[in-house]
Amino acid sequence: MLLAAPGALAQANLTDLSVALYAANPEAPAPPANWEVYRLVREKLGINLRFTMLPTGADGDNRLGALAAANDLPDLFEVRSLALFDRLVQQGQLAPVNSLLPQMPKRTAERYSDARRNLLVTTNGQIYGLQEPVTLSRQYAIWVRKDWLDKLGLKAPTTLEEFFEVARAFTERDPDGNGRNDTFGFGGVIDFDTAGILPGLGLGNHFQWVYGAYGVAGTWNYNPKAFAANLRDPNFRRATEYIRRLVEAKVIDPDWATMRRADLRTRWQQGRYGMFFESVGGLQAGLQNFHANNPGAELLMLPPPKGPEGKSAMGTYSSAGWLYAVSKRAMDAGKGPAIARFLEWAHSGEGYFLLGWGRYKTDYTLPNNVPTINTQIPISVRGSYTQMRWLAFNGNPLEMRGRYPEINVGGRKYVMHQLMAQAQRQGNWIDRTGDLVVKAAANQADIERYVSENLVQFALGQRPISDASWGQFLSGLRNVRFEQYEEAAAKTLRESGYLK
Repeated sequence: MLLAAPGALAQANLTDLSVALYAANPEAPAPPANWEVYRLVREKLGINLRFTMLPTGADGDNRLGALAAANDLPDLFEVRSLALFDRLVQQGQLAPVNSLLPQMPKRTAERYSDARRNLLVTTNGQIYGLQEPVTLSRQYAIWVRKDWLDKLGLKAPTTLEEFFEVARAFTERDPDGNGRNDTFGFGGVIDFDTAGILPGLGLGNHFQWVYGAYGVAGTWNYNPKAFAANLRDPNFRRATEYIRRLVEAKVIDPDWATMRRADLRTRWQQGRYGMFFESVGGLQAGLQNFHANNPGAELLMLPPPKGPEGKSAMGTYSSAGWLYAVSKRAMDAGKGPAIARFLEWAHSGEGYFLLGWGRYKTDYTLPNNVPTINTQIPISVRGSYTQMRWLAFNGNPLEMRGRYPEINVGGRKYVMHQLMAQAQRQGNWIDRTGDLVVKAAANQADIERYVSENLVQFALGQRPISDASWGQFLSGLRNVRFEQYEEAAAKTLRESGYLK
């Protein structure tokens, strides 16, 4: 297959190609009009590229929904909401991508050749999405201030009970020595980020480790003989009671139920938490501020605490990463070959480095063939040139060393790619890729809202946790047709081979 058209032919037969992706670097603007990539794909691939950045979160989903309603979807675009993806398939807005796979052999072999993962985006035998493998799954952990442990004569907690006692000491015994009551044992928020992890129904990623300690992490129990949602398990109630205990003891930031992830990051960097939930990438981004604010501090990664029966898990994850789709309108217009050429170019070589790392010798260098970011160029500048990096990155070892290098700050050494591997290895993560084949219920938002609001009320003490109140909560699931959702999930998981 030819990856580059001759210059004259490419100029004479330009294909307009619109690509819309969520911003890889929200801190930075879109690439400038004179971006070298625009020129190269025009000259070498015969493509007139038009790139648009989607807003993060629900705003991006809403933007795509509005474009679909106007029959104006981009030619190639990223989808982060599986409910939206399913809806677009049903509406006939997406094109099958089966025919593209042989046109980009290298990319297909490394990214789209897993038949089981392709099932996640298959309807009636047709593959409607380019489902990438995950490259950064399971990078979350609980981090503890080792310097505070040492000061108070404490050991790193290994069980829920030890966690509680350490959290109380960090809250009540002035570990920062400033004479003020301004520290908390634990910092976490209600967050449903799905970057390689699955938040499940309820309180999101930052509290899955509690449910994991009771053997009920994630949405479903995957028990082929008695399949059900985990929230029906008595241990789900016990895990919620533990979170309520943290709240009542005032060892968790009281703003946990309303603040955002950005607020959490500001506060742990300020030194307000003895333990906090964070990704390796988020830690890397905040270390400079953290050590500037907390001289002499030291952080340690904790394994997930064990529950009363010795169980532990940081949470659940999926082997599926980013998802890209092609609009039916683009395929009908004959743009399939151009899309395949562009994606194959982005996969390796010149395209990989330009999209993934930016401008050579300006944004990055290659000592010992390891891409190394030039941190002297602020992310608000160099980030513009890598807004499409997820199309390129593939998680190879040199890439991971480049993205997560050794950092020396505050007199401490952090080897970030080793910490990434440690988080994946010691988190006892549970593979729940099958969750992604479960179609969203027609009233999915109502289901999620009902479960989350009730669990927050239980955890905050706004509702008592008793046999009567918990029974009312479970009975109320009927009002959002949860049983039908549960039955449909079981059927889909069995048919797809995830429930045996």
